[in-house]
Amino acid sequence: MPVGRREEALRRWTKARWLILVKIAFAIVKSLCFNVFYTKVVENSENPCWKATGFSVPNVKEQRKKHPTEATTLRPLDSGVVETRELDDAALLTSLAEKGLAVKPATSGDYHAVECDVAIVGSGCGGGVAAAVLASAGHKVLVVEKGDYFTPDDYSSVEGPSMERLYEQGGIFCTSNVTTVLYAGTTVGGGSAVNWSASIRTPREILQEWSRDHGLPVFGSAAYVQAMDAVCARLAVTDGCREEGFQNKVVRRGCEALGLPVDRVPRNSSEGHHCGSCYLGCPTGDKRGTDTTWLVDAVEHGAVILAGCKAERLIFQNNSGKNGRSKKCVGLVATCMSNGITKKLRIEAKVSISACGALMTPPLLRNSGLRNRHVGRNLHLHPVSMAWGYFPDTNQEPQLTGKCYEGGIITSMHRVTERTIIETPALGPGAFASLVPWESGRDMKERMRRYTRTAHAFALVRDHAAGSVYGEGRVHYSPSRGDIEELRDGLRRALRIMVASGAAEVGTHRSDGLRLRCKGVQDKDLEAFLDEVTVARGPMQPGTDTWALLCSAHQMGSCRMGSSPKEGAVDGRGESWEAEGLYVCDGSLLPTAVGVNPMITIQSLAYCLSMDIAESLA
Repeated sequence: MPVGRREEALRRWTKARWLILVKIAFAIVKSLCFNVFYTKVVENSENPCWKATGFSVPNVKEQRKKHPTEATTLRPLDSGVVETRELDDAALLTSLAEKGLAVKPATSGDYHAVECDVAIVGSGCGGGVAAAVLASAGHKVLVVEKGDYFTPDDYSSVEGPSMERLYEQGGIFCTSNVTTVLYAGTTVGGGSAVNWSASIRTPREILQEWSRDHGLPVFGSAAYVQAMDAVCARLAVTDGCREEGFQNKVVRRGCEALGLPVDRVPRNSSEGHHCGSCYLGCPTGDKRGTDTTWLVDAVEHGAVILAGCKAERLIFQNNSGKNGRSKKCVGLVATCMSNGITKKLRIEAKVSISACGALMTPPLLRNSGLRNRHVGRNLHLHPVSMAWGYFPDTNQEPQLTGKCYEGGIITSMHRVTERTIIETPALGPGAFASLVPWESGRDMKERMRRYTRTAHAFALVRDHAAGSVYGEGRVHYSPSRGDIEELRDGLRRALRIMVASGAAEVGTHRSDGLRLRCKGVQDKDLEAFLDEVTVARGPMQPGTDTWALLCSAHQMGSCRMGSSPKEGAVDGRGESWEAEGLYVCDGSLLPTAVGVNPMITIQSLAYCLSMDIAESLA
């Protein structure tokens, strides 16, 4: 390369490097500052910044009065849960034995041995359902969950500490190429304990696609439809909502003003559930996650839940090529997260099920020596890009009363295209502050002052792009060009809805602070503004003057089902193509993105697969 061109390339590389470093530093400083200011609680259980923003922690006592429960000192899972955090070796083994498990203390080795029929890693939508079905069939089930067990009395609805103990990496989990922020639950109940309650059945066209195009008959079966019925019945799903929250009112009103269809979103809570804090654990206990439904069923039938215990690897024996599988899974090795427990656990089981989610199942399988090329690939995220609209609280119209953090999180949905929907998020003041583009200190203060009356709506895309899980905390993802176009169209539609609903100002979270003041705006002005709307790339991408982050609360497909080992990591029954007796039972099974909130899909599939496993064990 000529000297001049080499120097020019070096100059550009240096400029790009410093631009990236500046962007990262800005993001870190802003995130630290505002997450401290807006999530820290002082001695009197208040934060000095809350009053200025109009925010207050929900009055949990008042909410519980609306949803009274039978007074009891026992928690729903007390008869089956073993919480390891405060135990030593002797207390752990005693607790397990008291709950009906065969245990053998370590003598000279590094492992205590525990015997069961079924070992399940993870207690969320997949693991919780599998535990209930298999325990009800008479099998001794042991659920290994690295998170801790919490009940409504433990939920503070304070953002910072709640995120820290309920989410992977404390809720600050980003892809390695810094395109997408990931939210995944890590507690007893998994994602179902912290999700936003949307309980949408698998769309018929998706079932047909998976059955026909991917050669997976389970999705075209009557058993799957019956499973959806059973799941929705156990969660008491209803599409009724007595009063919508502020953000959903905005979406509904805007859609109606534009003549656009808007659907009610079914929820696994009562019609009167008006809680906006369910993403931090439902403080009223009204939302029905696996921790209050399926896992309760499981422990009533003798299942044991080992909380604060992390699965490290699966245990295999040679299988002499039986059924084309060269290995046989005979259990797993787990580590208790307690300083008092000095030995690891060797859990011996007839069947082992990985149900720790699409971000954690691939590392467990890879760490155990499985080599199918689909393990960790085909990751879909339902990428999300958000729009906002500010609605001053002066002269409020009756239809748009309330604050952004109040009310059911998702009760309304608008479909933009076959691949794109618009819904509303849960966004506490700390998360809001970390997403808002920095323009100046004065602007940031003004944005925070407007927090409670700033409504958000997001475009969610059924993504065609596929990312990869390389290890724990190591995820790479970039949306495709088509995904970006879908997101852009959805973002523009969301902004139109905000304007039609009467917003005084609308905008996006792009780093340059793109926004439009709506008073007196003409159609041509709105169109010109919408033409400027883009879905910017992440801050690590060189050559970008503006940037933004996508978000994802749905992770799918990273150990997908396939009709052969060339098409997937597991077969149509969820069993590993490489190891007999090893099953996957979580969102990583899905052949593609589902296009809607996936809770009902994951639970229904888990129901079908665990029924088959129970039959095979019998």
